[in-house]
Amino acid sequence: MIRKMLVTAAAVTMSMTTVGVASVAMSGEAGAAAKVYTSQTCTISGGVTFAPPGLSHNGTLGKKSSVKSTSAITATGAGCGTSGGTTTSISNKIVTQATDCTVPATPPATLPGACDTYVAGGTAKYAYDNASNLATAGVSSICSALSAKPIKAVNNGNKVSLIVNPDCSGVNSVVPGGKCGATGLGFDLSGNTSVTGLTYEVLLCITGDTGTSTTNSFFTDYLGAAGNAASPIVIASGTFGGSSALTFTKA
Repeated sequence: MIRKMLVTAAAVTMSMTTVGVASVAMSGEAGAAAKVYTSQTCTISGGVTFAPPGLSHNGTLGKKSSVKSTSAITATGAGCGTSGGTTTSISNKIVTQATDCTVPATPPATLPGACDTYVAGGTAKYAYDNASNLATAGVSSICSALSAKPIKAVNNGNKVSLIVNPDCSGVNSVVPGGKCGATGLGFDLSGNTSVTGLTYEVLLCITGDTGTSTTNSFFTDYLGAAGNAASPIVIASGTFGGSSALTFTKA
């Protein structure tokens, strides 16, 4: 009888212990801290590498109907670029459609100068990297690439996706005198994020550059390449600087 009572008491003790452990586990889950999203501004550095060899007055003739540029962004600031101890970098491939030199341009448009070197029947018949087309081609290419694959960023230490609308609303080129300053050129993206009530703006001001006959002033070199047919300038890459920033607004 005594043995039976001891066995019963032990079973009751084990059952209570199990309940206690379960209670602690459940209370731990219920007490997990909720993610907090905030309004904040993050400094942006990085740049864009244009499809080789780079932007020039006439552009380049090639065999592919589309070409790729790549952008790489690092956002810094409290809670901006690190999630769970891991730094989140923002990189994207931007695909731009090249111009088919064998298709007559619709007035008043003209074909890029690179098309003048096209040889009838040749396979290299696509012109790309025409400097003067950066603003228009850049907007449509960015819109297409980022609406299909949203930018991954970090807000207050939490991962979020930056949504680009397929209709390109919220994607704009920046001209001198705009948000990038008197001599600033670049792109401005804005819209909703994957978090309800949290919106964003990404301002990309291209300030410096590298390439052939460049001066590390994107504004100067871009105007030289776009406006002068005799210019030897080829801009291989541009760097983000100046007012470049990622800004979150929490409603």
